[in-house]
Amino acid sequence: MIDRLHHYIRELRMRRKTMEDVKKQNRSLEDGKVEETKALEAEASTLREKLKQLESELEVKTKEVNNSEANAVALSKQSEGFLLEYDRLLEENQNLRSQLQSLDLNFSRSISKKNT
Repeated sequence: MIDRLHHYIRELRMRRKTMEDVKKQNRSLEDGKVEETKALEAEASTLREKLKQLESELEVKTKEVNNSEANAVALSKQSEGFLLEYDRLLEENQNLRSQLQSLDLNFSRSISKKNT
């Protein structure tokens, strides 16, 4: 009976030691997971900040693009206006030239009649 009791006590000690080893391993794994979780949380925080920064940059660039497009439209309309004004002035110039030519022709005829 004493041998049996001695055998069970040794077995109990071995199991306790095994259980302590398993607990230590579990703690070290949990500590590793905690550190890994902290690292992942820090990385996620950094990525969130970078995302906010990129979103604000996107907003600024979008405003710049919208302003540039508005300027391009305004310049296009202004260019069309200049083209219409140029065509009008060209036509007016042609009319004035033809009137001048007509006056020169009339003037030269009147001078030639006086000379005769």
